Amino acid sequence: MSTPTRILVTEDEPLVAMDLKRRLEKLGFEVEAVVSEGAEAVAEAARSRPDLVLMDICLPGSIDGIEAAGVIREQYGLPVVYLTANSDETTLKRAKATGPASYLLKPFRERELHICIEMALENHRLQRAVLESHANLERKVEERTRELAAANEALKAEIAERRHAEAVAREQATLLDKARDSILVRDLHGRILYWNRSAEQLYGIDAAQARGKSADELLNERPASAPDDPREAVLGRGEWVGELVHTRPNGSELLVESRWTLVRDEAGQPKSILIVNTDVTEKRRLQAEYLRTQRLEGIGAVASGIAHDLNNVFTPLLVASQSLEEVATAEEARSIGKLIHGVSHRGAGMVRQILTFVRGGSSDLAPIRAEHLAKDVHRLAQETFPSNLRIRLQYQPGLWSVLADPTMLHQLMMNLMVNARDAMPDGGELGLQLSNKTVDPAFAALHGKAAPGDYVCISVSDTGAGITPEIRARIFEPFFTTKASGKGTGLGLSIVQTIVRDHRGFLDMDSAPGRGTRFQVFLPACEQAQTEPPAPIVEPPRGAGERLLVVDDEQSVREIVREVLEAHGYRVVVATDGVDAIARFAAEPGAVSGVISDYAMPLLDGLGCARGLRRVSPLLPLLLLSGRDSSRMPREQIAELNAALLEKPFTRTQLLAEVHRMLHPGAAQ
Repeated sequence: MSTPTRILVTEDEPLVAMDLKRRLEKLGFEVEAVVSEGAEAVAEAARSRPDLVLMDICLPGSIDGIEAAGVIREQYGLPVVYLTANSDETTLKRAKATGPASYLLKPFRERELHICIEMALENHRLQRAVLESHANLERKVEERTRELAAANEALKAEIAERRHAEAVAREQATLLDKARDSILVRDLHGRILYWNRSAEQLYGIDAAQARGKSADELLNERPASAPDDPREAVLGRGEWVGELVHTRPNGSELLVESRWTLVRDEAGQPKSILIVNTDVTEKRRLQAEYLRTQRLEGIGAVASGIAHDLNNVFTPLLVASQSLEEVATAEEARSIGKLIHGVSHRGAGMVRQILTFVRGGSSDLAPIRAEHLAKDVHRLAQETFPSNLRIRLQYQPGLWSVLADPTMLHQLMMNLMVNARDAMPDGGELGLQLSNKTVDPAFAALHGKAAPGDYVCISVSDTGAGITPEIRARIFEPFFTTKASGKGTGLGLSIVQTIVRDHRGFLDMDSAPGRGTRFQVFLPACEQAQTEPPAPIVEPPRGAGERLLVVDDEQSVREIVREVLEAHGYRVVVATDGVDAIARFAAEPGAVSGVISDYAMPLLDGLGCARGLRRVSPLLPLLLLSGRDSSRMPREQIAELNAALLEKPFTRTQLLAEVHRMLHPGAAQ
């Protein structure tokens, strides 16, 4: 560990002296002593021989700071740095005559103090080295004056010293070139004086090409977010830190974290600006991506909770509506049952679509005829959209089929129609068109990874105000919306883009201010969907008096499951949560043939309940019901318990089939 530099402080103001001592120690220097008079400074310098003396010019006593500094310099050869608030010409001339190492005008900052001391020490070291070298040279010349070789030897020594100095300079330049940050120095007019190797690599500009050029023109510099001008700020405050956008010669932009420091000459006048730039382009991109991911994860958690609650709502609707359809005698009751059943299926499909968007996966795809969905969307729009909109539907005869999820494709069309509706608050024309398109390689190349081939094109157009280029650049970002607060989520077009991507299609948008907007969705065509007769209704297997324990904290789900099971030959015992279920089962363990339990419950969830039941009866058949996102379910733990899983919402047929499979594994359905 190197010995700290010892400094003698001469200052007659106690508070200033204490503050100066604190600053020096903070910077890592050792304060040898603090004195208040010139005579004391001379005596202490003679006694302790410090590495450097900080001397106030105006001191009380027999001699002032300038006289004391002259004695110290002459007798002990120590470097002296003057501290003064007096900058009159006469005083400065007297001070200069003593040969000080440097001056510091009060008040000053720690950084200026640090730099001044380091420069004074370095200059003193160099002066001593020069004096020693000079003395050595004189001694050699004197010793060898009687020989002709003496001059030659002295010349060799001088050349060696010069080479050493050049080597030191090269070493320092190499250190700057090895710095990872780009370092440049510009004069007060903006011309580049120094440009290190990292700057060459960062900007793709050689140092020889950069020197003498205007930094503003070379880098096309502009603040990224800072409101103040860096040059004005550094001239006013001495330093500036902020983010700047620079443009390389190839046109690419980069974001840099820039630190500007004002460099002054010996007279304290601004001389140049030292700039250190750190490339933070990738860092900021990753930060933005991380924040976006965190935001989507938060939405995912909320969506899972919503899905659980909605699935509990749809489950009794699906089961009850199917029962109503089959037992109703009146045509009106049967029609109501079908309507409830269809709406429940549509709602359940929307829940699946929300979860699909959040986790970025795809649903089950099948060949479908898109015009059938378009008719439903057109009918819904005519019934619910404002009357000042003229809504038209056109589709090409013989339209090809597409491989798609019906619910997601329905949502895609509806989102585009709603977006077009909102673009025309004062009315206009809204068009929904479906047609066959063969995409050639040239058109496909304009849309990223799109492949040439046959597509079904779904086009939604409006006669609204159009979209500006600034908004077009962000229109598919999640949560971006131009609507007033509370009028939109900013997810409509983002969901459209997700659905298109999951269906291996691509989007095309044509819009300009004043001439409306047209979105075109291209989905790959597939083999024609076959129109098959409806499958015959197969009566689910009936129970044979088996006693089942049904566990669910949602009363509507619990009751509809009990009613369906009892209507099909089973005996049912109900429990409201996992703790209640274990207590009821433990009372009569041999009387229960199987357990049907919800997964998410208070006190003890379905998984904990299943583990507790397994301890009492290891071979007990188990069926778990879940309304949560299936991707978040602990499937390995469920498999370890040898339990079946039925996702909500489910139909009466699905429930009865799973119960039969649970009680009779391996039996034909």
